[in-house]
Amino acid sequence: MKKILNKILGFFKIIFKGIYKVIDIIIITPFSKLAFFLNDKLSSKGGGFDKFINNSNTLIYVSLLFAFATFVAVDRKIINLTETEAIVLTNQSVVAEYNEEAYVVEGIPSAADIVLMGRKSDLYLAEQLGDHKLTLDLTGLSEGTHKVNLKYNNPINTLDYKLDPSRVTLVIYPKVSESRTLTTDILNTDKLNSTLVISSVKLDRDEVIIKSYKEKLSKVASVKAIVDVNALNTTAAGTYTLDNVKLVAYDEKGTEISDIEIVPGTVTATVVVTSPSKVVPVEIVPIGIVASGSAISSITSNVSKVTLYGDELVLSAIDKIEVEIDVNGLSGDKTYQETIVKPNGIRSMSSTAVTIKVKMESETSKEFANIPIEFENLDTTKYKALASKAADTKVNVLVKGVSTVLNKLENTDIKAYVDLSDLGVGTFEVPVMVTGKDLKLSYSSRTTKITVVITKK
Repeated sequence: MKKILNKILGFFKIIFKGIYKVIDIIIITPFSKLAFFLNDKLSSKGGGFDKFINNSNTLIYVSLLFAFATFVAVDRKIINLTETEAIVLTNQSVVAEYNEEAYVVEGIPSAADIVLMGRKSDLYLAEQLGDHKLTLDLTGLSEGTHKVNLKYNNPINTLDYKLDPSRVTLVIYPKVSESRTLTTDILNTDKLNSTLVISSVKLDRDEVIIKSYKEKLSKVASVKAIVDVNALNTTAAGTYTLDNVKLVAYDEKGTEISDIEIVPGTVTATVVVTSPSKVVPVEIVPIGIVASGSAISSITSNVSKVTLYGDELVLSAIDKIEVEIDVNGLSGDKTYQETIVKPNGIRSMSSTAVTIKVKMESETSKEFANIPIEFENLDTTKYKALASKAADTKVNVLVKGVSTVLNKLENTDIKAYVDLSDLGVGTFEVPVMVTGKDLKLSYSSRTTKITVVITKK
């Protein structure tokens, strides 16, 4: 306030100095020149006028007389020492006065512009005071559409003003309220440490009251507490409390609905941060057919296991991480540098790269007899499948690889199967596929196709 008063006093000081200069230029200096001129002309004819002029009080009285005359001229605007100007005060807040407990009003402008017109000194004072109030008086109005004039307090009554807008059209609705279930929306989860997850969020209440007019409340599909991970400021697992969590109403498309009153306006959230992890093996999968006469004798890698971090539900579905290497046409030893691809839903892994060494030797083969054929991907709730003949229930499998590896292979390490997905009742000829526990070996069935009969249960 002291600074404002100093500015106002400084402004008036400048004005008075300006007036003094004008009086000095227009009155005192010309009068003095006239007096000395008359004195010079009349000094030889007598001493009376000379004494009158040289009297120390004479010039003061005459100057005061002319100053008074100038003041009257300025006050009555015979002489105008100031110019009329205008300033615009933009984005001045508008306050509406009405019963907020009973009504909802749409159409209230958040701000309006004020154009002030008048003397520069008055405009300056109006800017310094800053006490500008724009109000809409809606008291006494009932529900419906109304046109209401905007009111301005005009702290400097010597100024003229215009408002933009000066008149607004409003719609008044009766206020109603409804109870809604409160849910949670978590923002900025990617900003959380990659080894951490939000395990749970518990709010201090399950329901809130929303208030507005009936048609607007019908658009509210959900009310959510917005939990911002940035507000946690955490780098470790633990339980955290967030106060004053913002509540937002959304429509069915997920768009925020403004001007909905939510009671209470904020809630308290208890956020549990955990670091779920799981250690799984890294399995090297050779893709392609090695050169004729060659076989893979060993596959080794510098990473045999990785630790995965993510949601517990995602982790439970992952038992291993596969890394594929291209061995097509390979005939000699080779070292691979591969990237371990992070599974979907996993936030972090302990290793992302692996070095793989493959050693090759001469190929041999061995046949394994009477490998049973399994039926896969059949909807067993509706159907059952049988081989059309006894010979189609088992197959002989030829396995190729290095002798040291082949000698360790058992019949139980080999799986023969047929894929019955998307098949219904009927008789079908389907291909036989073979896989084995050891991926360094190649497997092929002596019987390429069998006939399967599918019937209803």
